[in-house]
Amino acid sequence: MIKSNISIEECASQIWDVIIVGAGPAGGLAAILLARKKLRVLLVDRQAFPRPKVCGCCLNGNAIATLKETGLYHLLTENQAIALNEMCLGSKKINHTFPLQRQMVLSRECLDSSLIKEAMLEGAFFLDTTLAELGQLTSSSREVFLKQGELQFLSTAKIVVAADGLGGRLLVRKNITTHLASNNTRIGAGVTLLDPPDFYKNGTLFMTSGNGGYVGLVRLEDGRLDLAAAFDPIAIKKHGGMGPLAKALLKEMDWPLPLDVEIAPWRGTPALTGRIEQVATERLFVIGDAAGYIEPFTGEGMAWAFTGANFVAPLIAKGVGCWEPELAKQWISKYKSLITNRQGVCKAAAFLLRWPLLVKLALMGLKAFPFLAKPVVAMLDKPNKAATSI
Repeated sequence: MIKSNISIEECASQIWDVIIVGAGPAGGLAAILLARKKLRVLLVDRQAFPRPKVCGCCLNGNAIATLKETGLYHLLTENQAIALNEMCLGSKKINHTFPLQRQMVLSRECLDSSLIKEAMLEGAFFLDTTLAELGQLTSSSREVFLKQGELQFLSTAKIVVAADGLGGRLLVRKNITTHLASNNTRIGAGVTLLDPPDFYKNGTLFMTSGNGGYVGLVRLEDGRLDLAAAFDPIAIKKHGGMGPLAKALLKEMDWPLPLDVEIAPWRGTPALTGRIEQVATERLFVIGDAAGYIEPFTGEGMAWAFTGANFVAPLIAKGVGCWEPELAKQWISKYKSLITNRQGVCKAAAFLLRWPLLVKLALMGLKAFPFLAKPVVAMLDKPNKAATSI
């Protein structure tokens, strides 16, 4: 259990350099990097930690490169993260396995908690089970209301970072921006199961696509099996739930059914694909899933979260010292070049996975010409240039 190292009352008694709302990968890494710059950082989350999360346990080469660049690779080794050596992609009883070179898997309960602990070691303060709401913008700060049950206190920060995830509405509730969900977008679904069949071995990422969605399966560092899926809402209704739909997709491949997959406590997300109108404004930056999201393929969501935190940190530090409107414009431009432009591959993959027949044809092509998978995997794993280039 990760405990807060400050009370809500204490948070209201001081002016913070930065308040980060959301303690996931983006918020956690941002807190670490900003605390290293000797800024007074408050990291706030509405949940208690550790907490389960849908998806997000896979780290591609880009994400791992960012952890290495920021001196945090030890979080993976110390927590026995598993190297992913291959991916088995299937559809309609056809499958193809191709190699992965620089990918790893670590449960979100472990990763998020480790990032928070590291942030506190660097000097950041962490406040859990707390709802944050934006207040007024002043000439030198932004107000943030912190709420715990019946308690409510007003705090202030020179910069606020919205990292409150896929369903985050920190800015939307204040009418600062609008969340725009794509038409016919799928929702995310996930569950972790004990005692999985031996078929789902360590180091292999399994994914099957069929009518109504796709399911990815991978073993975690503690032996559990993580199932992460993207489902059509209509298909969930047709099958009578997320579990029955996952069962149907696995049966299409004749893959072994994990125990209790149909009746397990599946968790869902809001619409997977969407964006907000702007990712920065006066004394406010947005990072991670809160800035926008595309159905990922293998670990891209985590890479986007880490990339955002890594590149926005220098801009935030400048803004704390002396705010200039140009800083918001720089982040809008950087976000587009670093993240939005890289999401095109995932958009194409998401489109392909909606058509099982196309997936089947693609798998047949990969079987005949296996080298075709290498440039796609290499593109997703390619790290961004160092944040020092800002």
